[in-house]
Amino acid sequence: MTGQGDGVSDCDRAISQLYAFLDHELKAADADEIREHLAACEPCLDTFDAEQALKELVRRGCSGEVAPEHLRAKIHAVIETSTTVEVRKF
Repeated sequence: MTGQGDGVSDCDRAISQLYAFLDHELKAADADEIREHLAACEPCLDTFDAEQALKELVRRGCSGEVAPEHLRAKIHAVIETSTTVEVRKF
């Protein structure tokens, strides 16, 4: 997950794949790269921990209830277009 000269930092790569990582949707090699980065980068690990806690809170609060598919799609679209994550470098 090195920068590879494309102007995208390791932190940007890790954060952009964070939800796929949390949902176990990455290939094993990609997930391993994220794990390695999180082990070495405290700001990204803090972001991961916060997102994981939020995901767990939502899961506990919504267990047993399933939103209609059209509502799920609408919420997902809003999240994808409006969610930003700030990575602070120390």
